Amino acid sequence: MTAKGFLIGMLVGGAVGAAIALVFAPAEGAQTRQKIADTSKSAKEKVSQAAASVKQRVKREPEAAVKQSM
Repeated sequence: MTAKGFLIGMLVGGAVGAAIALVFAPAEGAQTRQKIADTSKSAKEKVSQAAASVKQRVKREPEAAVKQSM
Protein backbone atom coordinates (compact mmCIF):
# COMPACT_ATOMS: atom_id res chain seq x y z
CA MET A 1 0.00 0.00 0.00
CA THR A 2 1.34 3.38 -0.95
CA ALA A 3 1.26 6.40 1.32
CA LYS A 4 -0.96 8.19 -1.19
CA GLY A 5 -3.49 5.35 -1.20
CA PHE A 6 -3.47 5.20 2.58
CA LEU A 7 -4.03 8.95 2.86
CA ILE A 8 -6.91 8.87 0.40
CA GLY A 9 -8.45 5.92 2.23
CA MET A 10 -8.22 7.73 5.56
CA LEU A 11 -9.82 10.88 4.16
CA VAL A 12 -12.65 9.04 2.45
CA GLY A 13 -13.24 6.83 5.48
CA GLY A 14 -13.31 9.83 7.79
CA ALA A 15 -15.79 11.67 5.57
CA VAL A 16 -18.08 8.64 5.33
CA GLY A 17 -17.88 8.05 9.07
CA ALA A 18 -18.70 11.69 9.82
CA ALA A 19 -21.67 11.64 7.45
CA ILE A 20 -23.02 8.45 9.02
CA ALA A 21 -22.60 9.89 12.50
CA LEU A 22 -24.55 12.99 11.50
CA VAL A 23 -27.35 10.98 9.93
CA PHE A 24 -27.85 8.91 13.07
CA ALA A 25 -27.45 11.83 15.49
CA PRO A 26 -30.63 12.86 17.28
CA ALA A 27 -31.40 16.21 15.62
CA GLU A 28 -34.11 17.69 13.45
CA GLY A 29 -33.98 17.04 9.73
CA ALA A 30 -33.11 20.61 8.76
CA GLN A 31 -30.28 20.75 11.30
CA THR A 32 -28.94 17.39 10.18
CA ARG A 33 -29.01 18.40 6.51
CA GLN A 34 -27.16 21.63 7.33
CA LYS A 35 -24.55 19.70 9.31
CA ILE A 36 -24.08 17.30 6.40
CA ALA A 37 -23.69 20.22 3.97
CA ASP A 38 -21.16 21.93 6.25
CA THR A 39 -19.24 18.70 6.80
CA SER A 40 -19.20 17.99 3.06
CA LYS A 41 -17.77 21.43 2.30
CA SER A 42 -15.15 21.02 5.01
CA ALA A 43 -14.21 17.55 3.76
CA LYS A 44 -13.94 18.82 0.19
CA GLU A 45 -11.57 21.58 1.31
CA LYS A 46 -9.44 19.14 3.30
CA VAL A 47 -9.24 16.70 0.39
CA SER A 48 -8.26 19.55 -1.95
CA GLN A 49 -5.53 20.65 0.44
CA ALA A 50 -4.26 17.08 0.85
CA ALA A 51 -4.24 16.57 -2.92
CA ALA A 52 -2.27 19.79 -3.41
CA SER A 53 0.19 18.66 -0.76
CA VAL A 54 0.63 15.27 -2.42
CA LYS A 55 1.11 16.94 -5.81
CA GLN A 56 3.84 19.16 -4.41
CA ARG A 57 5.54 16.20 -2.73
CA VAL A 58 5.41 14.09 -5.88
CA LYS A 59 6.75 17.00 -7.89
CA ARG A 60 9.72 17.37 -5.52
CA GLU A 61 10.51 13.65 -5.20
CA PRO A 62 12.04 13.21 -8.68
CA GLU A 63 14.19 16.26 -8.08
CA ALA A 64 15.37 14.87 -4.74
CA ALA A 65 16.13 11.49 -6.31
CA VAL A 66 18.28 13.11 -9.00
CA LYS A 67 20.18 15.15 -6.42
CA GLN A 68 20.87 12.04 -4.31
CA SER A 69 22.24 10.13 -7.29
CA MET A 70 24.81 12.82 -8.03
